[in-house]
Parts: sequence; structure tokens; C-alpha cells
Amino acid sequence: MHALPSVMRILAILLVLTPPLAACAAEEDTARVGFVNKVENEAQVASASGASTTAVIGAPVHMKDELRTGATGRMQVTFRDNTVLTLGENASVMIDRYVYDPDKGIGETVLQATKGAFRFATGRIKELKEKTIAISTPVADIGVRGTEFWGGPIDAKYGVLLLEGEVTVSNQAGSVTLSAPGQGTDIASPLDAPGAPAVWPAEKVARAIETVTMH
Repeated sequence: MHALPSVMRILAILLVLTPPLAACAAEEDTARVGFVNKVENEAQVASASGASTTAVIGAPVHMKDELRTGATGRMQVTFRDNTVLTLGENASVMIDRYVYDPDKGIGETVLQATKGAFRFATGRIKELKEKTIAISTPVADIGVRGTEFWGGPIDAKYGVLLLEGEVTVSNQAGSVTLSAPGQGTDIASPLDAPGAPAVWPAEKVARAIETVTMH
């Protein structure tokens, strides 16, 4: 006789709790900043908590995630504004900050490329009135103004190659701006200023692009 009221009370409690739980799930879903749209061989997505999962096509990517590839790995991530980031082998990039709010005209993409080569192509965030797009590397910081470029180790130095738009490459020793497609700069170390902008030979450009080409 008393069992039924107890069951009803439990059901009532569950009904009260369910909406907040659903809201939490929805909030977590909106925290996604992008997804993996291409992957080759060994690649992982590591969360801020340290948990690591194998990268598969369609896997969500969140702020503070670290994207990693293995010895023969490649991975491409598309962000919510259609910005595309491609990693070559033995690469690591952390998504430090990402905001895309076209209603308010605000956008921010801040990445930390700590290892390997990458290719970055800005999406719709470049159209916003207030935007910050920056990528830090082991030897310099790259300020982006609506563009596509490559960065990574090449010829025993760290290189940055402009494919479209304009970027500023700077560290404590100096700063240069790449403003014409095909221009590149080489940086020997964090203590050395970026080299003067120069058009890279076609052979060097081909070698750079090959490091991030999905086969």
C-alpha cells in the first residue's frame, strides 16, 4: 500500500532533475569549437583533463583540446566558422582560445603549435569587425589577418610560408610581415629574428606543402 506513493515520489524527483541534466548536455554540445573532418593513420584528440581519444572523422573538438599526430599521421579539423587547420606528422596543436559570435561581430582564434608542421586557412571569422587570430610556435608568434599559410620545421630552421593574405611573424628579436603569396621567412631559434621576407623556390614550397598533404 505504501510502495506506490514512494515510486511516485521517485518519479517526481527524476522529472524535476531531468531538465537541468538535458540543459547541461546541450551546453556541452555547444562548447564544441569544431570537428575532425579528415584523418590518416595515428592521430589523437587530448582533452584538458588529460583524457586522450583516437581521432576519427566527425569527432568533436573543444577548447583546450590538444590535437596530436603520430609518425605517419595527418589530421584536419574544421572550426565552426569554417576555418581549417591541417596537421602534418608528429605534430601537436592546442586550441587555447576560440570564440565565434557573428551576431556580436566578435571572433577569436588562438592556437599553440608546439610541434610539427601545420597549414591554417581562415574561415568566416576574418569577416567579423572585432577579431583576433594568432598562432604561437616554438620560435615566434604569428598574427593573422584573414589568410592561409604554412608553418613548420624546414631546412634545419622553422619556416612560415604565406599562401594568401597577410601574416606578421614576430619574437623578442624582431618582426617581419609576409604580404605576398609565396613569401616566406625562416627563423633559426627563438633568440634569432625572423629572416627577411623572400619568395621561396618552388621546390621548397612543394616540400613544405607535402608535409601537410592528406593522401
